[in-house]
Amino acid sequence: MANKLPAIAALTAQDVVVAGEPTWLQQWRQDALQSFVASDMPYWRRTDLSAFAFADMQLAGDIGSQQVVGETPAGVVVMPLAQAVTAHPELVQKHLGTAVASNTSKFAALNAATWRNGWFVYVPKNHEASVPLHLLQGFGESNSVVSRNLVVLERSAQLALVEQYAGDTGWYSLSVTELILGDGATLKYVGMQTWGNDVRHIGYQVAKVGNDAFIDWAAINMGGTHQHIEAETNLAGNGSRVDWVAATVASDGQRLLTAPWLRHVGRATEAHMDFKTVVKGSGYATFDGMIKIEGGSAETVTRLEEHALHLSPQARSDSIPGLKIDTNDVAKAGHASTSGEVDEEHLFYMQARGIPKSEAVHMIVMGFFEPVLDRIPLEGLREQVTATIAARI
Repeated sequence: MANKLPAIAALTAQDVVVAGEPTWLQQWRQDALQSFVASDMPYWRRTDLSAFAFADMQLAGDIGSQQVVGETPAGVVVMPLAQAVTAHPELVQKHLGTAVASNTSKFAALNAATWRNGWFVYVPKNHEASVPLHLLQGFGESNSVVSRNLVVLERSAQLALVEQYAGDTGWYSLSVTELILGDGATLKYVGMQTWGNDVRHIGYQVAKVGNDAFIDWAAINMGGTHQHIEAETNLAGNGSRVDWVAATVASDGQRLLTAPWLRHVGRATEAHMDFKTVVKGSGYATFDGMIKIEGGSAETVTRLEEHALHLSPQARSDSIPGLKIDTNDVAKAGHASTSGEVDEEHLFYMQARGIPKSEAVHMIVMGFFEPVLDRIPLEGLREQVTATIAARI
């Protein structure tokens, strides 16, 4: 790894300026750096922020390792965001930072100031992508990757997208993904974090969903040593919808936290969230989820659930579902959480039919995750992820 790259803690305004970028973006970066310097560390009760030491993080000197795996769908603009700022300046300037603002937190400000890695995806009006798009991101020359993805679907556009973070050559990952859905658009989105054992990952993922638009969101988190992901579906448009599922696997030494929000803003919005967690060894997973129904919304239908399985006595999971309602016009709203070991009656039933206990546990856990794994639109990747989870169980 390069030794001459500046540490994050010692950044100057000149360090974050990228030659050739438009003036508005250079100023945007410098403003974000000022916000980073001026803001306090966030208060995250269940994330060990000592694992994210700015003095040890390096500013990336290149756009890192990123590639399109397989085929790029015809008619869809796909390019590094670093190139899109000059190739499609009006689109980038219009949408960049509209879902995740620089002042969201100290880490969001750091991302806005220093990102080099990341993608720009644009689907024109009424266009239906012919094949799923698989974007893979990893480390470049530094020990840190700071990535920013901007995905824009115009009115009635359709896309299936897999966004995957993978690699074990670095230590720190700080990512932001902004998903912008125009009226009537449909996005099938899979966000995957399959980092190596030593990676510490902080992520922000926010979808802004227009009138009658729909996002089918699947999240898969099973890598890294520390994870803190703040995700939000903002149902801003009337009749907007989300179906959101997730699978998290935390094994020995892993501390994986996900904090998803369902934000209902428009009228007649609908949301369903079903997160599934498995912990084993000394693994620790946290689900800190919230439904927020804003005052101007009406006729809301929403449901949040999280279910956890413990495969060893030392494993731990915390489930913190919440519901905030600022309106009297709600059609249906609720949340639920369960946590426990594999059902002994299920094990007895399967063992009585000649299935060894270890295999029975494996079958139960894989069945537990099946509704999430089935959302991966690429057969080869789905088989790879399934095999990885099966091996860890």
